[in-house]
Amino acid sequence: MAKSKKNRIAESVTEFLEHVFEFKNINEGTRCYRGEGDSSWRLMPSIMRGVRSGAENQILSELLLEAPNEFDSDKSMFDKLVRAQHYGLPTRLLDVSLNPLVGLYFACYETDQRENDGTVRVFDFNPKRVKYADSDAISLICNLARLSDSEREEISSERDKHPIKTANAKNSFRKIKAIERLMQFVRVGKPYFLNTIEPYDLFRYYFVFPTKNNKRVIAQSGAFIAAGLLTYRSPSSSNAMEIKNIIIPNYSKEKIIRELDLININSRTLFPEIEFASKYIKQKWSE
Repeated sequence: MAKSKKNRIAESVTEFLEHVFEFKNINEGTRCYRGEGDSSWRLMPSIMRGVRSGAENQILSELLLEAPNEFDSDKSMFDKLVRAQHYGLPTRLLDVSLNPLVGLYFACYETDQRENDGTVRVFDFNPKRVKYADSDAISLICNLARLSDSEREEISSERDKHPIKTANAKNSFRKIKAIERLMQFVRVGKPYFLNTIEPYDLFRYYFVFPTKNNKRVIAQSGAFIAAGLLTYRSPSSSNAMEIKNIIIPNYSKEKIIRELDLININSRTLFPEIEFASKYIKQKWSE
């Protein structure tokens, strides 16, 4: 089980890194970081914040129809969700970074959150919950975005009725209409895919190494957490990972941003698009 740890406090880049190095990785798995401008924010992906109920499959379909050429090189639904998220579309993926300084930057950079304490969440993932972009389990989780709310609820309610552990229970689960429709979407990218899914793969947290075909993901040492039909009610109790927090006091944010800039962690390096480089240069030379 994930264990609760007392929050650390960091008022500088040096102090932050000291905390990171002191943390023990009990799982000996993959460590990643997520910075948030307000330490009171609940951990959740963007699709769960400020998006109308029933909108997930609609907004994704609209974007894919609006800009199909932008997604031509994406072979999997996971890759499509990554690209959509970096274009600002809410998705079920949770951004994290393999670089602790990137997490620290995102805890500090938003000017409208400078009055709030920030936080960097440190995740140590169990090796059994670490996947790659082409994983079958990740294909299933990402294609849940193509289902309607009622179809996702049908899958969840089937799980809630009884444990799905026996062979008969698993076969019954695989035959429900929502799962059969999910299979149709998965087979668009994986025609060979057989409906032999493990039901609980849809109700687990996973760390996902992305395909390195996205400039921003590369620049930010980006990775993702995928959680299927979980709603992030109690991620700290999951046996998939251990979570620790480093609080960044609001009065330290501007100082930390300056310190990060000295070691080339800034908007120009983390956002490779030219508009971000232009904005950074403008601010650098402003009076």
